[in-house]
Amino acid sequence: MESGVPREDPLVADALSCLRKAAVDVSNVYTQALLAYTFTLAEDTETRQILLEKLEKQAVRKDGQLHWERPSAKPTSDHPFWYRAPSAEVELTSYMLMTSLSGPEKNLGRASEIVNWLSKQQNPYGGFSSTQDTVVALHDAGDVTVTVRSQTGVQEFHVDNTNRLLLQKASLPDIPGDYTLTASGSGCVYVQTVLRYNVPPPRSDATFVIRVEVKPDQCPEEAAKKLQLNIYTEYTGPREKSNMALIEVKMLSGYIPVKISVREKSKVIQRSEISSDMVTLYLNEIGHKSLHLPIMVVQDIEVKNLKPATVKVFDYYETGKGVC
Repeated sequence: MESGVPREDPLVADALSCLRKAAVDVSNVYTQALLAYTFTLAEDTETRQILLEKLEKQAVRKDGQLHWERPSAKPTSDHPFWYRAPSAEVELTSYMLMTSLSGPEKNLGRASEIVNWLSKQQNPYGGFSSTQDTVVALHDAGDVTVTVRSQTGVQEFHVDNTNRLLLQKASLPDIPGDYTLTASGSGCVYVQTVLRYNVPPPRSDATFVIRVEVKPDQCPEEAAKKLQLNIYTEYTGPREKSNMALIEVKMLSGYIPVKISVREKSKVIQRSEISSDMVTLYLNEIGHKSLHLPIMVVQDIEVKNLKPATVKVFDYYETGKGVC
């Protein structure tokens, strides 16, 4: 429907009919948010209202902010300024924002509360923790000029429809210093200041285990032309199985993956991405039983003094939960 296919199209009509029946018993807040946005686009006000009433009971309001979260998700630290919401919660809250702004009656007060929460989840580069939630973009068709002034200079930023998704940034010349910010034009822009400093990172328990065996396991006088990587991984978290997980296999310098050895895998792998220096595997899920994934690599260019390469597994929606 976002791409302009009419609701009367048989494919869309049948899909909506299926979703309408399923929406009655859906209890997952993430799925409810997607369905609410779907039936907002479909202009099905009755089903939309039923879903919004369910979602309203699960809304989290605090300090002028509004968002939705999954019952199982908890902050990894007691310090709120260290915590950033999981990707899935940023995404579902973004869908609720679009639902509020796309409905028959646009609730700007409610939308501003959601935007207030979303803005606090952004990283220093204007995005979020993963592509999955960042692409649920906030759209605005305005034309605004933002001017930042200090005692030593002036910096202007112009935002319009041609660059509204582009991050514009500049270093502040005076630290500490006094700055004034003014905006002119029509539209909505987000201004963010970032101060970086070093602190010891908080410890967190990994929710995955990964082990890699390389065959041959003895280094001959000359570098081996072929290497068999046996990757063993399992989920160690509290649930029965993980969310979608990613395994990133970095290549040794001068080696490339054998594509057929990557693509002939078990049904748990949804898809794979292969480049000259990296293999990325998208797994539907990982269970508590060890999963074996063999990959063959071959020497393409001879490189001396090889350095170790890494294999990393992490949760697709909560990238902080991973191990290398």
